[in-house]
Amino acid sequence: MNTLCDIAPNRVQENELETEQNIPTERLGQIYKRILVGTDFSVASNSAFEQGLKLAKQNGAELLIAHACATPNTLCFMPPECYGEWELSSRAEANKNIGSLIHKAHKEGVKAHRVLLRGLADDAIIEAAKRLGVDLVVIGTHGRRGVSRFIMGSVAAHVVSRAPCAVLTARASDRVS
Repeated sequence: MNTLCDIAPNRVQENELETEQNIPTERLGQIYKRILVGTDFSVASNSAFEQGLKLAKQNGAELLIAHACATPNTLCFMPPECYGEWELSSRAEANKNIGSLIHKAHKEGVKAHRVLLRGLADDAIIEAAKRLGVDLVVIGTHGRRGVSRFIMGSVAAHVVSRAPCAVLTARASDRVS
């Protein structure tokens, strides 16, 4: 299995998409066939996962659960071998966290797949949506404004403005039923 180090930045690890599962057949009134949920495992992204799961179940759609890993700038002073260790550790943690989300989706009768990405989250999600033929991206938003948004940026805003498909944003305070 490839490691994150073997994949070019912002590229989808194609081996992570479980190809043995069939793509759902089209249903009458089906709006979405393939939904990508971006997650950083925060409260806001948990809300996005719940919304994506609900829509996937309603549409009989395939759910792609994506997480992007980028090497933090704070490691730039570290020896080269530390980057590999950091990436392996990040990948293992992401696999564990996504695994629990996949398990939850399967319990709901939804076909779900893990998509590990490398690079900045917004760029990686947009690239994955293009390459994987996604109909809808669901992403959490923290609802930052003013200076906080200026300093922190907004992954959700960048995805909304550049995605090749529809984008649904979900706030942590949204109620999911």
